[in-house]
Amino acid sequence: MTKFWRVAWQEYSRHVFRKRFLLVLFSVPLMIIFTVILVLGIIYMQTSSKPVGYVDHSGLLANPIAQPQVKWPEQFVQMRAYSDEISALADLKAKKLQAYYIIPEDYQKSGQTQVVYLTKLKVSDEKQFASFLKVNLLAKQPEAVAKRIQDGNELIIQSTDKSREASQKRFMDIMLPIIAGILFIVGMSTSSGYLLQAVVEEKENRTMEIMVTSVSPNQLMSGKVIADITVGITQLVVWAIFVLMALLIGKNYFPWLSGFKFSGEMIGIILAVMIPAFIMICGLMAAVGATVAEGSEGQQIMGLFTIPIWLPYLFIGAFIQNPNSPLAIAMSLFPLTAPMTITLRLGFTTVPTWQVVASIVILIISAIGAVWLAGRAFRLGMLRYGQRIRWKEIISAQKV
Repeated sequence: MTKFWRVAWQEYSRHVFRKRFLLVLFSVPLMIIFTVILVLGIIYMQTSSKPVGYVDHSGLLANPIAQPQVKWPEQFVQMRAYSDEISALADLKAKKLQAYYIIPEDYQKSGQTQVVYLTKLKVSDEKQFASFLKVNLLAKQPEAVAKRIQDGNELIIQSTDKSREASQKRFMDIMLPIIAGILFIVGMSTSSGYLLQAVVEEKENRTMEIMVTSVSPNQLMSGKVIADITVGITQLVVWAIFVLMALLIGKNYFPWLSGFKFSGEMIGIILAVMIPAFIMICGLMAAVGATVAEGSEGQQIMGLFTIPIWLPYLFIGAFIQNPNSPLAIAMSLFPLTAPMTITLRLGFTTVPTWQVVASIVILIISAIGAVWLAGRAFRLGMLRYGQRIRWKEIISAQKV
């Protein structure tokens, strides 16, 4: 058992402390940080703290109430009252104002206003003036009524069988499985690629010949697979932490993120599906590495396994329209398409329990089979340098 852990640690440290791995590991968090800073900077530049004037002929703003404070990076805009349009226009030409609004006498009946500007107002500044008017229109209403009107309505679209529901607040509930799936695919591709490359390299430089004199093939392959899984988990955990931090910070600045919350059940299902799927892919990559003669050949074969994993994203439109269709069910039960299909369907509907359980069981069996196949291929091909092993040989061999 000590040898197994030594192999696992050696394989893990060999990959994790490589400059290439560290570059990939921190590139995603740095990209997230850069994107957040860029978006916040754009929002800040699209707002102005210069006052907006108004000429009120309706009497609505005789004793005005200031609009609610805005959150950074938006800038709070002061609303400045003018008794006549001449003085407002003079300040506008002197560039003391962004613009000024004219509120007619019949405003509370017509709801129409006129805006005068030299340069068109930013959308956020228009919203602040609209909020200013709304606050004063609701000043005499009960607090609960005013708050309800300020919050606006929420349209919830529900299917006739109530299995599907969509609303603005559930936007991130749909995005979470998609983001998790993309992170899984990227992490799986990089970490399984490391294992494939390591096995091929050790065959080419004859390192295996030395290693198998002190450790059994089972210990060697098991250690490598466990190390590769740990490398992938390290990558995914670091990325998940930064994505979570970005979402939590973004909730304070972007209204469409305010309804975002984690579903323990959804996360549990995603993990239960992805962990055996990850082990299965690692096993298949190790088996490929043991059968090919060159690394370039292994990369080509690797595409045969990664393409089906991406396949569910091509059918995302069909899953939105009918997430419980025969196609969706079939892809949920096929090992290579199951992890992404189940994950995507969770964002659009409630997946029946039997399908989730069946998918997890199939993936666990497939993972065990892939690791067994990898060990069989490894024992058969560990000393066959420069020779390609046919899959038929691996399966048909009685004893290796």
